[in-house]
Amino acid sequence: MRSDLKRVQEIITSIDVHSEDLFGAVVPPTFENTIYRYPDYEAVKQVAEGRAHRYGYSKNGNPTTEAVERVLAALEKGEAAKCFSSGTAAIYTVLLSVLEPGSHVITVKNVYGRTSDFLKRTFHKFNVQTTFVSGEWLEEFEEAIQPNTRLIYLESPTSWQFELQPIRAVSQLAKQHGIKVVIDNTWATPVFQNPLELGADAVIHSASKYLGGHSDLVAGVVIGPKTWISDLPQLGAVLSPYESAKLLRGVRTLALRMERHEQSALRIAAFLEQENKVTRVNYPGLASYHQYELAQSQMSGCSGLMSFHLDANEAGIRSFIDSLRHISIGGSWGGFESILYAAAMSGTEAEVTARGFGFTQIRLSVGLEVADTLLEDLHTALQLI
Repeated sequence: MRSDLKRVQEIITSIDVHSEDLFGAVVPPTFENTIYRYPDYEAVKQVAEGRAHRYGYSKNGNPTTEAVERVLAALEKGEAAKCFSSGTAAIYTVLLSVLEPGSHVITVKNVYGRTSDFLKRTFHKFNVQTTFVSGEWLEEFEEAIQPNTRLIYLESPTSWQFELQPIRAVSQLAKQHGIKVVIDNTWATPVFQNPLELGADAVIHSASKYLGGHSDLVAGVVIGPKTWISDLPQLGAVLSPYESAKLLRGVRTLALRMERHEQSALRIAAFLEQENKVTRVNYPGLASYHQYELAQSQMSGCSGLMSFHLDANEAGIRSFIDSLRHISIGGSWGGFESILYAAAMSGTEAEVTARGFGFTQIRLSVGLEVADTLLEDLHTALQLI
């Protein structure tokens, strides 16, 4: 077994999420209650004064949620983790914790759409300014830094164009200026990339994707220093105990799933690269990818999400998608099933290109099906363009 996969699997199996007073259950129970009883007056006083820890109200702490938080923190080599009811909630909470009126942010042009919207619309109302850079070169970040820059927000790779940022170099630059670095690590997962080791201050995941892995939960998580995580504002976007239990279940097979995602995605990316109807493939795992060397230097592997461009008009794109039999159409990714989305489905060519996408661009999340079945499906559909 590869060393990166072995490390993850050993962490998952070694973190103690059990308790002997729970009848020796191998799966931690789901504590769905909201309120916990105190035995007496003194017990409440001890908690209030910080002399003891007890659960009181699940909005402020839940045994099931804390079990998965311990595992996720260990996987990302962080001190602590905090789960949220969505990745979007995790992003917003982190931005709110770092930014203040009059501050400045640097982020990448193809950052997740909700993150971009928060910065352009919500935080702009409070006089927070944002500079968008391609993120491929350190010099862009150097030139963008202002006296009031408080945050560099990375997403490496991005989830449509798959550009990478030099995490270690950007983190070193940021520390010289007293700037926080936060990175969305959803694509690579802790299996293939550990940004905290590369110098980032905090890591965000949409746990709805690979961490959950089954397309049946919505969750987010932030991992970083214990002091920062404990000081994150409580906005009420807590993860329910039921979702926490499903997330813990998903994480237990993370290493095995990511190995399969990568194996199949590499085969499919190489196949698409040779197809006449495909003009470009965006996948950092390909040796032909323009940032392949950077990918090799800061990641130990690649996940199953990629994009490619078709040599086709909209009618051809429609024909290709409607001819697929084993790959579904949908907007998210990171689950068991293979699923794709065409940029052309989201607007006119002018609208799509204005948002930074290619009109003929297809995003494909390679799932856990038999790779030969997916290859045959893609080959057949491409012939019908």
